[in-house]
Amino acid sequence: MIANRLNRIAKNSLLFQRPQKIFQNNNNSLIINSIQINNNNNNKLKDYFLSSFSTSKREMDDVKMNDVKVVEPKESTLETTTTTTTTTTTVEKEKSNIVTVIENSATILYNNQNEVFYNPVQEFNRDMSILMIKLFIEERKKECLGRGKPFKKIRVLEALAATGLRSIRYAKEIGEDLDYILANDILQSAVDSIVKNRAYNNVPEERIKPNLGDATMVMMENRSHNKQYDVVDVDPYGAPTPFLDSAVQAVADGGLLCVTATDTSVLCGSYPEACFHKYQSVPVHRAGYCHEMGLRILLHSIEQHANRYKRHIVPLLSLSVDFYVRVFVRVYSSPLEAKKALSKMANIFSCIGCGSFHIQPTGVVKEEGNNIKYKVPLLNKEVGSHCEHCTKQYQFAGPFWAKRIHNADFCKQALSFLEKNPTTFNTSRRMFGVLTSVVDELPDQMFYFKSDHFTHTLHLSTPPTSLIKSAILNGGFKVSSSHVLPSIKTDAPFQFLWDIFRTYAKDNPPKNLGPDSPAKHILSKEPTNKIDFTFNPLAKGEHPDVPKYFPNPKENWGPGSRATGGKSTKKRSSDEINGGTENKKSRNKKKKDPTTTNCVYFIHNKCFKGDKCEYIHSKPDSINDNNNNNNNNNNNNNNNNNNNNNNNNNNTSQPDSTVTTADK
Repeated sequence: MIANRLNRIAKNSLLFQRPQKIFQNNNNSLIINSIQINNNNNNKLKDYFLSSFSTSKREMDDVKMNDVKVVEPKESTLETTTTTTTTTTTVEKEKSNIVTVIENSATILYNNQNEVFYNPVQEFNRDMSILMIKLFIEERKKECLGRGKPFKKIRVLEALAATGLRSIRYAKEIGEDLDYILANDILQSAVDSIVKNRAYNNVPEERIKPNLGDATMVMMENRSHNKQYDVVDVDPYGAPTPFLDSAVQAVADGGLLCVTATDTSVLCGSYPEACFHKYQSVPVHRAGYCHEMGLRILLHSIEQHANRYKRHIVPLLSLSVDFYVRVFVRVYSSPLEAKKALSKMANIFSCIGCGSFHIQPTGVVKEEGNNIKYKVPLLNKEVGSHCEHCTKQYQFAGPFWAKRIHNADFCKQALSFLEKNPTTFNTSRRMFGVLTSVVDELPDQMFYFKSDHFTHTLHLSTPPTSLIKSAILNGGFKVSSSHVLPSIKTDAPFQFLWDIFRTYAKDNPPKNLGPDSPAKHILSKEPTNKIDFTFNPLAKGEHPDVPKYFPNPKENWGPGSRATGGKSTKKRSSDEINGGTENKKSRNKKKKDPTTTNCVYFIHNKCFKGDKCEYIHSKPDSINDNNNNNNNNNNNNNNNNNNNNNNNNNNTSQPDSTVTTADK
């Protein structure tokens, strides 16, 4: 027992020893304790496995590490055996945790235990960012040529680099016009990952400069004129608002600022109190156009931060796709334009009954020659305490960005690039569809309507969208869809839009309207405009043959889990690695097999799918037995009631006979 206890103590003490120094043997190979590394060929993946050992850089530079194998020691001792087992276990554990991801020209390796954050959903985001930066460089070259100044290579600051995938792709795909990228992250594990992935992708060290630091402080340190970056990319997990104040200062005059927001539930109105304290704006609650509202709130927030430093923004492209919002804006220094921001914002009065709204600008700017007057606007005469269409009350929301959210000419250049280079990006087809919908979208009109918005309010059947758009076009107004979803975006007034459905309701009347419902008030009025439903060829858009809206590539396609910096010991599941995230309900709830499951709606006589229903249309035996028992009980009760009635009849007839006999 004493000998075993001594051996156990010796083993435990050796388990916590640091690996011994690497030395070279006579066979020109390395030995780390009892692991031998032969010098045959270069193998980057195993270089990544062994990089976690505490070896000095000077000793490792002269060696190309390849095959790893355990060397049997000549004299078996307690020390060598214990160290061999420990080191082998460590290497095998590293191998099991490493995930390899290939995206376009870049290949990254990262730890599976939430070491850093990676989300394949945003490959479209990264592809679009590379395209926008390329076009921005071309615009910058034209501007320098027009001013007679030489073009300088651009510098990029990625404030939240994570694995370094975005920086590596920028370095490899933007071209020679890129000077260098400062890849910053606050996690040491992320910076280590950037260094390893930079070497793995053969990117020169001077092209990507990893930096460990707080993103806000790093951008603040580079806000001086000679340190500002031409492109600043802020892609956080959640709201970007903590970084906006420093980001608008770190970008150079005329530079490109790229911002992502993944807290769409906040921007779209689910949490108005959170939206107010983050973005200083209140969204419309449960609006069909909530995604465009979220875009405009984010642009308002960026403009507000820029105005504090006598700067202003010019949006190039603003997208609401998947689960996030992504905007590309150019930032300029101009005190005069910063003052004009008064007229670039607006508030909204939205009816809680029918969804009609009025836009109220926050200010008015009038330019008369060299004189500029700034005025506070008067309240719109049409806005009262109640909606003129359905008599319901208004809700007040805002402020938000009220100017254009896209630059159509810039987006056309992007389409031209994709037509000439269709295989440059993996998501080129989707990029072309989204940019086409952006170009077709009405530039000066705010907010869109879903095709069933009006019919849902009026309790009508929904006509084809082309029929509604044809009526709008035939009335002399403009109409388009939105890049967010198939919808109706028009400059037609609400009076004309409601007249369309008043006319439509004459042939398709609604049923069961409440006396105080919005539909009752709207349909009680006669149309004041003549509506023509004749099909208009432009009703299907300017590019009807281009696919614009693509389905999600898989279920639970959404944001991944937040990185823990290697502190968590829980591995990410394969679904999380591939971008799929399931909430607790969907994780615990399993779909029943349709071939062995009875239709719940059919049991209660409420299934209207008929033969198209995938579940079994038959009631369980227990329900049939209960129904039979109930029927038998009902029959018995009826028989008993009949017997009682007969008895009552007999009882009532006996007194009569008695009386008659007595009389006789």
